[in-house]
Amino acid sequence: MGKLAEYKKRYDEAMNASRSRRDFLLTELMTDMERDFCIPFLRSVAEREVDAEVLRVYRLVSYSRSI
Repeated sequence: MGKLAEYKKRYDEAMNASRSRRDFLLTELMTDMERDFCIPFLRSVAEREVDAEVLRVYRLVSYSRSI
């Protein structure tokens, strides 16, 4: 299983977790993706330097948080 597939699996697991645990898992997932895929803070830089599918999953995780 590829690295991105593992993150998608973790996303599914987080979304199936209790509401009280979900945001924690999603935030942890984002942090791990930032590290593993070198996702920069600035959106314009990220769009130039990061694979589009990786960014799509990262944004899905971000938008799924209730924070």
